Amino acid sequence: MKTINIDKCLNNDKVIFIDVRTSKEFQDGTIPGAINIPIFNNEERAYLGHTYKNIGKVTAKEEGFEIASHKLPDIYEKIKKASKDYSKIVIFCWRGGLRSKSIATVMSLLSLPVYQLVGGYKAYRTYVLKEFESKIDTPSPYIVLHGYTGCGKTLLLTALKKKNMPVLDLEGLANHRGSSFGGVGLGEQPPQKVFEANIYKELKSFNNSLIFVEAESSKIGKRVVPTFAINHIKTGIHVLVNLDREIRIKRLIDDYMETNGTYADNISYIKNSLSAIKSYMSNKDYALMNEYLINNNLYEFVGLLLDNYYDPMYSKWKKYYGTFDYEIDSSNIDTSVEQLIEIYNHESQK
Repeated sequence: MKTINIDKCLNNDKVIFIDVRTSKEFQDGTIPGAINIPIFNNEERAYLGHTYKNIGKVTAKEEGFEIASHKLPDIYEKIKKASKDYSKIVIFCWRGGLRSKSIATVMSLLSLPVYQLVGGYKAYRTYVLKEFESKIDTPSPYIVLHGYTGCGKTLLLTALKKKNMPVLDLEGLANHRGSSFGGVGLGEQPPQKVFEANIYKELKSFNNSLIFVEAESSKIGKRVVPTFAINHIKTGIHVLVNLDREIRIKRLIDDYMETNGTYADNISYIKNSLSAIKSYMSNKDYALMNEYLINNNLYEFVGLLLDNYYDPMYSKWKKYYGTFDYEIDSSNIDTSVEQLIEIYNHESQK
């Protein structure tokens, strides 16, 4: 059986990663693109862990072998099928221990081109975090979009991506719009490890080019943005996106209420979020906003929310940056995208 280090295989498109941990471990975080072919299910893993701690190491190994032995033919067929277009099969568990070693050994005996990943998933996590750390003090490659809530920053990033421009959509990766109401209609956020892994995956595809990104705070919902990204946002090329208030309101209603989730669930989420920011507004405005929600008067609700919460908050943020390198108007997305590409080309030539 052969072994391989993470840096030797991570950027090789002829490599397929096989994660032999439980489905729960896999969901909490894995190497992007890896296929989960577990040796043990969640219950079996818990049972063996209990046996290891309370009865003994040898007994746990024996019982683990008994459970796994019946699954080996099926595991072999799954790995063989999944890897038919790859020249290397890299098998990993949590720390490069017995689970990946045993499967890699058996698959090697069956003539599959397998390698055990040294250090397992933990080695991958260490590698990613070190890569993030190495970027903290480097010059920012970001073209950062700023603007009042509803000005269309996400729409612009989406349109830029369709033009094959380099875009790091942190809110998309976090499955959250980054505000108190940012989870409306979107469902659960990915685990922190998955969020970070996807950031790394995106970054390594950009080939050191300038990257479009939206200005973010240190957290997007419950997910923490890596320190290097926050530093690069602060020190990047800053573009202020302007848009009339009326159009902003219409875009926010469309984004938050008509494109995701059910109307009833979204209203319920908004009511809960509104109560969480009650301290930022007067009792009169809070009562009026609840009344607007009850009467489905979304236009007036969003307008009051902008006037009493989002716009004052963003005005403070805007003062922090002072002047901006560029300003655009986003009333026409296609025109705005052309302007942003011109900015990209101009900055790339410096």
